Amino acid sequence: MGVWGTALYSNDTASDIRGDYVDLLRRGNSNEEALKKLMEKDGDCIGIEEEEPLFWYALADTLWNYGRLTPEVKEKALYFLDHPEAELARWEDDGGKYVEAWMRTLEKLRTKLLSPQPPEKKVSKYRLYKCTWQIGDVYAYRLESEYSKEKGLYGKYIIFQKVGETDWWPGHIIPLVFVYRWIGEEVPQKEDIVQMPVLNQFFPAVLKNYPDETGALAALICQSKRGIPAKQLKFMGNMPVDEARFGGKKIQDYIGWEKSGYNVTIEHAVIDLYLAWQEYDKA
Repeated sequence: MGVWGTALYSNDTASDIRGDYVDLLRRGNSNEEALKKLMEKDGDCIGIEEEEPLFWYALADTLWNYGRLTPEVKEKALYFLDHPEAELARWEDDGGKYVEAWMRTLEKLRTKLLSPQPPEKKVSKYRLYKCTWQIGDVYAYRLESEYSKEKGLYGKYIIFQKVGETDWWPGHIIPLVFVYRWIGEEVPQKEDIVQMPVLNQFFPAVLKNYPDETGALAALICQSKRGIPAKQLKFMGNMPVDEARFGGKKIQDYIGWEKSGYNVTIEHAVIDLYLAWQEYDKA
């Protein structure tokens, strides 16, 4: 268990319990269902001297915040608040300087749990996205990022094909694609695409050390239809998927659209790989 402070959620256990409980509510579970599933998922810390108190503290605090604190959870948390000896031993290992701060955290929690909880708070459910592209769909994508300008590729096209699907937290269904090893001014004819090589998602320098590695599958992160840059995409039709071309079903990278907020974007990733393989071919 990681601990980085004396606040209630400055440890892995409490932070995980809060996050997992809220996640269960957002998936449409009732309070009773969420508590049952939480025990199944995180109940392994019950009985562990240093972790069980944190489990009940976090659960009681979170339930109170959402107006859903049950008598059973409240009773468990108050029991450990009355018997903090095991927890104090943890802080005493650091010379005891954090004991006072942790006790203030516990007293604040006790006061909160003994006060009337707020009305039950409504929890919005996840709005999950499912990619509607068909397996085998081929798209041309126009490069329009600042990075493409920097590399002299702005306005040119890349080609990719949907070859499968995978899930992305908290339950979005996103496409698996492979990108063809091609960047050009004009969108090619569909029959010409069959002759194009597939862009390996490993850099040539990596393959020097791991010569047996191969793979071209990338997961294209989409969390809503509005997040897809439709104006940059041109549908080129559907083609049979040749699985032998992308080295099986192992995902080699996760990439996002330029405005997706994901740190690895499709334009940056594809441009870097394409240029690296271009240089490798010249060598």
